[in-house]
Amino acid sequence: MRSKTINTLRILAQIPHSVMRISIMQWNEKYIIEMEAGQYKQTYKIAQDSISGLEEVKALCTPELIESTMVRFSSMHHDFSTSYKTLKQL
Repeated sequence: MRSKTINTLRILAQIPHSVMRISIMQWNEKYIIEMEAGQYKQTYKIAQDSISGLEEVKALCTPELIESTMVRFSSMHHDFSTSYKTLKQL
């Protein structure tokens, strides 16, 4: 019988931000950057062997990346709202 390895999701860090929650996690040999604002979430996965460690993952969270994610959330909100309004008019 093969033993089953259980991969545990570990929260490594949180980056302070006034509008969204930014978390850095580690799971399944990957670093995960998760940005969340309200009901919207954006996730970036980076193979552990392609980056030197947590500090380099944090360095990826540049003001430009954060701003483009906020713009994406706004677009997601528009798309979802449009879809929801269409559904309710049926």
